[in-house]
Amino acid sequence: MPTKKILLFVLLFISISLAQDSTYQKISQMIDSVSSPNMRNHIINLVNAGGHGSRVTLTPGNDSAAFYIKREFEKIPGLTSVTMDTFYITDAVYPYNQKPMFNIVAEIRGKVTPATQYIIGAHYDCSASRMGSTIWTSQWKTIQAPGADDNATGVAIVLELARILSDTANHFNPDYTIKLVAFGAEESGPAYGGHHYGSIHYAKNAKLRNDYISGMLSIDMVGYNDNYNYNSIISDANSKWLGEKMVQANQIFSTGLLLNATPFVYGNYSDHFSFWEEGYKAICLMEFGPPWNNGPYYIANPFYHKTSDTLGTVNMELVKRVGQLSLATFASLTSRFTDVKEEIINPTSIYLSQNYPNPFNPSTNIKVYLPATKNIKLKVYDMLGKEVVELYNGELQSGEHEFKFDGSQLSSGIYMYVLKTDELSISKKMLMIK
Repeated sequence: MPTKKILLFVLLFISISLAQDSTYQKISQMIDSVSSPNMRNHIINLVNAGGHGSRVTLTPGNDSAAFYIKREFEKIPGLTSVTMDTFYITDAVYPYNQKPMFNIVAEIRGKVTPATQYIIGAHYDCSASRMGSTIWTSQWKTIQAPGADDNATGVAIVLELARILSDTANHFNPDYTIKLVAFGAEESGPAYGGHHYGSIHYAKNAKLRNDYISGMLSIDMVGYNDNYNYNSIISDANSKWLGEKMVQANQIFSTGLLLNATPFVYGNYSDHFSFWEEGYKAICLMEFGPPWNNGPYYIANPFYHKTSDTLGTVNMELVKRVGQLSLATFASLTSRFTDVKEEIINPTSIYLSQNYPNPFNPSTNIKVYLPATKNIKLKVYDMLGKEVVELYNGELQSGEHEFKFDGSQLSSGIYMYVLKTDELSISKKMLMIK
């Protein structure tokens, strides 16, 4: 059979397999149900903020926004719980250092391994700091700061994902717990010196509780772009796998976003950074990283942190696609759709990951986890059982190790990789398409 026909057959096989996967179908249906009108309505209400027209931290509009988010979560019957997580900005000037601030936390409890958590978050406060230091310092308590893009867009997506992922009509039952969080006090302000207070409080307490957070996403100002449906993935080296899963989900579920590729942008300017500081894996989605710079698909946002950040500047089609991609990624990670799932390592067992990416061209990565130092062999075979390459043969220390398989000299097809120790043999299939 000619090479092109073989390739077409393989692609058809993959398409049929995906179409027959019930989890894939569920996720696809949920993606289709992401509603621009719902999110637009949330943005309108957050811009208005109880009639105050501002959500600047320590102002009445900020309080109104927090309680609006809580009420909206509480309207969703499928959520396991909704809580107000209280914290204080202790270095704020008196009396603001005594004012309670809030993270609003909604939970969808996992059905198989609920102790493993994935977090999707966005900050609900906003800023008008780019109106100039004199105006900002003197008028921050009363200034109109609608924050439609930054960050009503992110909060609107979090609320919409809470609705869809917890809706029993979708028959989606995640293996792992999903927490949807609206973080307070992300922006800096004249009455205090720092930023990210809500997420710092959350991440530090999670670490103290020994929470197992497998991955976190911060959705921060994702809606300004008149010309392209583009967003940047912001990541550190430790969290790269999560960004790669998002890129793969974008391809598999055809959500239609333009994304950057590895190496992803590094940046500490959103709530994901608080989770990095505590050793957790986290990424951020943002319309560009950073949004005050120009890029190939982006002109620096002229409304960023200004009174002109209104609903009229927001590209709702872009917001919808970001919502769809966020849903696709985290629904996949928390379910049994193994093509994009990050498997959970049992610290007492030997573990061989599904290779990533899969399908691949021409290289892919394979992870091995050992609970103790062992002699191992890791080999790749073709479907006739012929050894293609030996990736490792020898003693390997305990812990997680990653091996790269380069198939540039091989033809398209299915290959088997096999991990052998003195006690057992584990094998998995992978597909190379050139």
